[in-house]
Amino acid sequence: MLLRLLHRSVRKKFRSLGFESKTLISSVSTVHYLVREHSHPKGTIVLVHGLGTSSSTWMRMLPHLKDSHRIVALDLPGFGFSTVNSERGFCTLGEHVTALSELVAAVAETPVILVGQSLGGWICCRYAAQSPERVEHLVLIDTAGISYPGVEHLRDLFTLTSVNDTRRLLNALWYHYPWYFKPFTVSIYHELGARRMNEFVDSMEASDFLNEEFSRLTMPVSVIWGKQDAAISLKSLDVLKERIQHSTLDLIDQCGHVPQLERPEKLAAILNRVLE
Repeated sequence: MLLRLLHRSVRKKFRSLGFESKTLISSVSTVHYLVREHSHPKGTIVLVHGLGTSSSTWMRMLPHLKDSHRIVALDLPGFGFSTVNSERGFCTLGEHVTALSELVAAVAETPVILVGQSLGGWICCRYAAQSPERVEHLVLIDTAGISYPGVEHLRDLFTLTSVNDTRRLLNALWYHYPWYFKPFTVSIYHELGARRMNEFVDSMEASDFLNEEFSRLTMPVSVIWGKQDAAISLKSLDVLKERIQHSTLDLIDQCGHVPQLERPEKLAAILNRVLE
């Protein structure tokens, strides 16, 4: 209930930045998304958040982003204000990709700039590999979905059976987890349980990893990474460098897994350069 009120508060802030709240009835979900139109856009940016959060994750970054593009920020199925059609209560990775594909088809006639963080990067990669003609540029922020030695620890990290597990996860995601978020830890634990996050994590299989699909990314790829990310190892960057043909890398110092929350101005500055 508390987090629901926070989501509503953030949605009001989005409106103050010129965003409009909309929904799309997809084959797997009723997808809620926020869109800010532009009179003469250079293109459309689609922002895809990570596991357990929502479009609200971009709020601190957006005021620092240049007003040059049309911007769409979605809530993945089962998160934020998006629902799930399945009786199991969560969408599989493939179903998340389907939801993104149907949203992109609905909101943009021309290729889009896809920006994905963590799970969002995983989903964006899979979509871009399947439909490269629909993606002008791919931006991956501390992306998940990369197989590297030791990646097995992520399943344990994101499986939450107690408030202490939740606290451990949050501390791993941030370089310095803010004290003012700590009173919400119990609410976050219950919220993620209601969103069936454990069941989603259990549904992931080895074949879902992206390593073999990276070679199919024909568009430019910009990789952005928190230098102190304690959730996903920097070993991932070796895989990306080896397997993606056209990629650049920016490291953000004093930053963990969530640059859009921890270093929003720095992340926006990198994105502004990429967009130019």
